[in-house]
Amino acid sequence: MLLTREDLELLKRLQAAGERGRSIPEFNTRIALQRLARGGYVVARTGLELVNYRITQRGKDAVIKHDLN
Repeated sequence: MLLTREDLELLKRLQAAGERGRSIPEFNTRIALQRLARGGYVVARTGLELVNYRITQRGKDAVIKHDLN
């Protein structure tokens, strides 16, 4: 899976929110999170209005690689 710039920016925002995962408003992020979850970058569970997520090691590695470039 090729990550877009938007995917990487979302991963960065999620990582900045906390290592253990958080619940965030679902508005406008559900599709992007599903895409990242299918690629193995996050583990996400969607609810009625919130998304609970956790960044996987693969996601952390992608952010680090992007920051180095």
